[in-house]
Amino acid sequence: MREVHEAVYGDTDTGYTSALKIMQNMLAKGLVTRSEDVRQHVYSAAVSERPTLNRLVRGWMDSAFAGSSLALAMQALDARPVAPEELAQLKAMIEKLEGGS
Repeated sequence: MREVHEAVYGDTDTGYTSALKIMQNMLAKGLVTRSEDVRQHVYSAAVSERPTLNRLVRGWMDSAFAGSSLALAMQALDARPVAPEELAQLKAMIEKLEGGS
């Protein structure tokens, strides 16, 4: 737990107990697990990154973009410059979704 606090809040005034409370909330929501074998708090991810990100993005789409994938994507592309290699990846993804490859 101390490693999480240092990595996330090391340069802030957020205390260890605040970080611990967040981890306890995440535990209650099933996002992390906690080892009961040792005295110190040892947490591990309970959910992989992709499903977690998908759930977050669906929430943003529903709440901020009326459920529109297009509106979310257009806003994301307009928010900051897109590198050429990222544009190439987007084009490849669109072709894949269209069944082109």
